[in-house]
Amino acid sequence: MIQAVIVGGEGNGKKALVLPQGELLVNNYFCPPLLPQMCKVFRQYLTITGLPAGSNDMGVDGSVNPVLFWIPANADNDRYITTLSFLVGYGAAGALYEWADSGGALANGIRFYYERQGEEVDIHDAIQTNSDLIRLSDMGIVPTAWELRNLGALNDYGYLITVCLSCMIPPHGIKLDRGSTQKLLIEIRDDARDADTFNAIAYGFDRFE
Repeated sequence: MIQAVIVGGEGNGKKALVLPQGELLVNNYFCPPLLPQMCKVFRQYLTITGLPAGSNDMGVDGSVNPVLFWIPANADNDRYITTLSFLVGYGAAGALYEWADSGGALANGIRFYYERQGEEVDIHDAIQTNSDLIRLSDMGIVPTAWELRNLGALNDYGYLITVCLSCMIPPHGIKLDRGSTQKLLIEIRDDARDADTFNAIAYGFDRFE
């Protein structure tokens, strides 16, 4: 066994510390380093074109021709999606077993997935009811308390949920590699127009050099 000592380069003779379980303590300082920040906030609706200016209204009829809404990878920076915020609004009181206030479940469901290195990975393969979408979040359900009133207009109904992607893939969520064709996607495969308002905002950060 060869023993080695790591000493700081400041000339003060301070040695690196090895903890009881054999770990090398490299940082116990909770302030960020005095270096340029290499990340910036990312926020964008999932849109029909993948661009910020595209339509984000997912309350469309995709029963014959499925409709895609998506977030693309960035050309120059790695993109991490940590959170997705969904808004669903409709005119009359809904129930958990139905989609919006339609009176029943969707037939094919809404697919929520992402693309990575040559494969498609489902986050949910078929969202058919309000409860399917809410179950993706960490929202605790209390009878009648899941539904909001006056959400988008006077006397209408709906709900807001947040899906924590960084909880599913810790610590930074879903990574879209820079310069790739990778995407985060929602595929509408039914008539979802009973949702008068239906959109999703992706939050995260772009990592640059």
